[in-house]
Amino acid sequence: MTKQNLKTLTILFLFSSFSFAILYPNQAYTQDATTTMYYTVRYMKVPLENDNEYIRLETEVWKILHQARKDAGLLDGWFLFRVLSPSGTHTEYNYVTVLAYSSVEKLAGHFESYGVDYTKLLNSEQISIALKTDNIRDLVKEEVWQLEDRIYAENMENMYRYQVVNSMRLKPGVSGNEYAEVERTYWKPIHKARMDGGKMHGWGMYSLVMPQGTSASYTWGTADFYSNFEDIFYDYHPLFSKIHKGKDVDKIYEKTENTRDLLTSEVRFLIDYIQ
Repeated sequence: MTKQNLKTLTILFLFSSFSFAILYPNQAYTQDATTTMYYTVRYMKVPLENDNEYIRLETEVWKILHQARKDAGLLDGWFLFRVLSPSGTHTEYNYVTVLAYSSVEKLAGHFESYGVDYTKLLNSEQISIALKTDNIRDLVKEEVWQLEDRIYAENMENMYRYQVVNSMRLKPGVSGNEYAEVERTYWKPIHKARMDGGKMHGWGMYSLVMPQGTSASYTWGTADFYSNFEDIFYDYHPLFSKIHKGKDVDKIYEKTENTRDLLTSEVRFLIDYIQ
């Protein structure tokens, strides 16, 4: 391999490590009250003709490097998603990768150094594939999110398969704490009841860390996790009368709508992961 190829691959590794994040149930780490989880998310646009090659790139090359970083204590998880909805030739992106970090120190390392020697991890064929990364897919954008709250279903032995990601824009004058309180008070108990009934795998709430600024279209998000696709369409509205007994359901919906606008609701399928 030429020196130029080695330099190019090194640059690819550094930039490919800068990756939305959301809750990822069944991860192997634990979180106490003092732990802050960060997730970096990369949104990819892959042409149809490159589809198989891209999946091979992620699962047979980059996954090796992510596993090495996890083994070295530099990373807590990696996830590869295909976007099921929205879909079509005019969508902004069709794949998403996520890297999870359990401290700001690990997140800093994500930007400053890849932390593993790829020349000892990849063979010549794999390095050749890695060098084609920018030709196989386009990196559309990348974000960093912070976990604000989450809840898991108990006794779930298998990993979830589907994720519904909801992007929120807060109403003028509404603080992040006010919005988060509405989610925790009214919606988190509903999600727990859905999990208790076997209709949901997990739920999480997140705030956008990077990028920041007034031009950001959304700054908060939630994610719902499901084992079965049909559970996405489960009618949970009857649970309100049980969970919020004696409360005006219309008022709950009104209070929710007064705190935020739901901009997008995206469905993703989990292709592969490390935890």
